[in-house]
Amino acid sequence: MTAQPDAHPHTLPLPLDLRSDEAVATYVQQRWGRLLEDAGAGAARRYEEAEACPREFLRRAADEGLHRLGLPQDVGGDGFGPDVWGRVLEEVTYQCDEAALSLVVSMSTSIAQTLHQSGDPYLTAHYVRPLVTGELTATLAFTEDADFFSWETRLTPDGDGGLLSGRKCYLTGGLLSDVFLVYALAHEGRLAACLVHRDDPGVELTPAGGLGARSAGMAALTLTGVRLAPERILTWTDGLDHSQWYLNERRSMQASWTVGRMRQLVDRCAARLRTVTRQGRPVLDHANVAAGLGRMHIATDVARTMTHDVLDRQARGETDLVYDAKISAAKHFTAEQALLIAQEALRVLGGHAFYGDEYYGRYLRDCAGLIPAGGTQHSLEITLGSMVARRLI
Repeated sequence: MTAQPDAHPHTLPLPLDLRSDEAVATYVQQRWGRLLEDAGAGAARRYEEAEACPREFLRRAADEGLHRLGLPQDVGGDGFGPDVWGRVLEEVTYQCDEAALSLVVSMSTSIAQTLHQSGDPYLTAHYVRPLVTGELTATLAFTEDADFFSWETRLTPDGDGGLLSGRKCYLTGGLLSDVFLVYALAHEGRLAACLVHRDDPGVELTPAGGLGARSAGMAALTLTGVRLAPERILTWTDGLDHSQWYLNERRSMQASWTVGRMRQLVDRCAARLRTVTRQGRPVLDHANVAAGLGRMHIATDVARTMTHDVLDRQARGETDLVYDAKISAAKHFTAEQALLIAQEALRVLGGHAFYGDEYYGRYLRDCAGLIPAGGTQHSLEITLGSMVARRLI
């Protein structure tokens, strides 16, 4: 990947190869280090109190060019591909104690990428460009705790537009977002996709609980007779394919975020173990402890290598835009390994991981959410297994 000159003022020039681990780490620290430090300073308290990450940090991230890095130049982005954006997202997550910051930013940029693929000038002007600048923040409204054949959210014709009613029970970054990409049942059981604004009449946002992501502004979205102009209805019938465009991009970015969290956990665990003695010896001199840390490193390094491979494939245009098996496998593998190393941390750290440092509880809660996010692990296994049986992969 050859870097292009940064067309935006007041930013650092990009190094020649942002796929180098050292170059990415240095670039992220120099460009966003102060922001990441400021956002991370109150992360533990916010998480404990289920307080959303302040929007001030999202605005600063946008002002400092984080949102635009991986988005196309024709809409005001820097034009770097998924190979660069995914690596930067991983590093931002690794360097910042507030995991919600990179999570919410990446949800918004994934929606910008999906809308940009349409080539629709209206969507570009009213949504994509404002998402690039951070004027708007967007998130996905999909989940209803049921398969979509049983959804209660319905889009029905209303003149030239549509009337939307129903409820989405769990939106990542919902309390921090201005726009929602909503999927709903339409006529003849087809899946529709549309854009809903936070301030539309009939829209109600309420905080949503849950096991993890407690500072990510999780929300439930209730829709009561929300009237949508035709330009906000992306499709009446092809919502399933449309959602896969989004999920393909989202899964690789979710894997990047996950690898950042994994690296953070391994480093924190190793730092703690270096200070501990047992029976008069450094605890890392005990073979079982060193082996546990070694297993954590192996799992993290393989997950990282697999994720970087799919990012590079995306950048080269070698992935299926509707459903890519390698991207789905990377999402699945990183989620499993993230939980595996959490268990390993509990074994090598003992009680300290349970009561001595709240970080481990945050990590475990958040990574449990990776199992259903972006398509449940079982659903990915079924789809991939079916593709293998039919010799499609």
